[in-house]
This record gives sequence, C-alpha cells and structure tokens, in this order.
Amino acid sequence: MLLSGGWLTVSAQADALPSQYQGTWYGYISSEKIHHVRHYYFSQLTVKAKRISFDYQTTTNAHFKNRKWAWGASALATYRSKKDQKNRPIYKIYLPIYEDDAVAKIRLGTVTGTGASRQALIVNAGYENLYLFRQPVRSHPWGIGYEDSLELYD
Repeated sequence: MLLSGGWLTVSAQADALPSQYQGTWYGYISSEKIHHVRHYYFSQLTVKAKRISFDYQTTTNAHFKNRKWAWGASALATYRSKKDQKNRPIYKIYLPIYEDDAVAKIRLGTVTGTGASRQALIVNAGYENLYLFRQPVRSHPWGIGYEDSLELYD
C-alpha cells in the first residue's frame, strides 16, 4: 500500500480476543527459603485487546498478599485465532518487534491443582505449557528457568 510517497506494509488481519481471555492472570514460578524465610515468586500476565504485559513479583507472605514488583515488560499485541487438533480455540500472540513470528499461543482450559478444579490460561511459549490462574495459587509451578519465558522486549 502506498501512503504519502512511502510504502506501508499491512500485517495479516488480527482477530478479536474474547473477553474471557482478557484480564490479569497469575503464574506460580517457584519458592525458596532464604535465611529461614520462604520467598514465593509469581508472574503476573495482563492480557488486553491490544496490549500484553508481564510482571515478575515476589512475596514472603504464605497467602501471597503484599506481592512486590521486581521487573516487567509491556508491548502492543495482536492475536490470530485457530483451532487445535481437539477443535479448541487457540490464539497466537504477535508483537510488532517480531513481525510475523508468534511469541506464544494461549488457550483456556480447566485444570485440577491444590484440590480444586480451576479455569487456567494455558500459555505455550514454545517449550511447554505454563499455567496461569485468576488468583495467585501455589499450583502448577513453572520452575525458576521460566520466569522470563514470554519475551516482550527486544
């Protein structure tokens, strides 16, 4: 497309992200004891219609209150939908800095953890599924190597 004497590339059509995917989700990364005090590490993923942000948080509270922000990143995002082999909707996340390569795929699912069935946002950033919940829960730990698995920065 030509616009004011210069060429403008237009990416493929983005799909609208359903409202049940949007909002704040929490993933449990890990915990460790430092000088007889247990430290818990969480990720907070905020998914919006045109933006996604990732924050790394820590707390020493066993009920996960008073979480402290450690670092984070935010980026514009577009989503493209498709169906998986079981006919479940999956949304690929695209960022402007990576152009045509999806940084992750997300889908909703129900998982059982800590004795209860919960809705989870299942994120696949290329290696394995990472589970996020609407409230911080000590369930489905990612492991310390995954604290920055969703690369929203260049």
